[in-house]
Amino acid sequence: MKKTGQYFEKAMEHSEVSGRFLIGFVGIILVLFEGALASWPIFYGAVPLLSLIFIYWMTLYHNKLMPFITIFIMGLLSDILFSDLIGGRATSYMLLVLFMNLRVTDPQDDEFLKVWINFVIAIIAVMLFQLIFFSAINFAIPSLSPMMFQIGVTLILFPISYIFLFAISNLLERIKVFA
Repeated sequence: MKKTGQYFEKAMEHSEVSGRFLIGFVGIILVLFEGALASWPIFYGAVPLLSLIFIYWMTLYHNKLMPFITIFIMGLLSDILFSDLIGGRATSYMLLVLFMNLRVTDPQDDEFLKVWINFVIAIIAVMLFQLIFFSAINFAIPSLSPMMFQIGVTLILFPISYIFLFAISNLLERIKVFA
């Protein structure tokens, strides 16, 4: 009689693919949630970039589970939902992840303040890229106040989202250890 454990060994080898699919699904749901937040009068279309926080955090701590196609789909869906130039946000997200992958130090060794400062630089770079991209195509500079509001709200929500994502990750790791 065979042990039941060996039947599941092959399934566990392919768990990275299912993890990528699950992360992609969560990312798409997060982009749709951002789209729903855009209809609230408090934001007036300058929604906090929760998807950018998610992409940044996943790239730091679970890089293998965040493929470029997921980032591209999240950015493209954001472009479509927010009536941006098609490919602007997707390109900026992918460039951000590309530069983050060139990172030399291990994020596990970094203090939160260093991670937060790196995120500040990342969001400013993404917004600056989108501003230049939009200005070059439309030959006009958009209003900067909604952009500043969006950056400010995203930066305020980053520590809360970071702790929330870290808690979920630790919970999933504990469940994985016990299973």
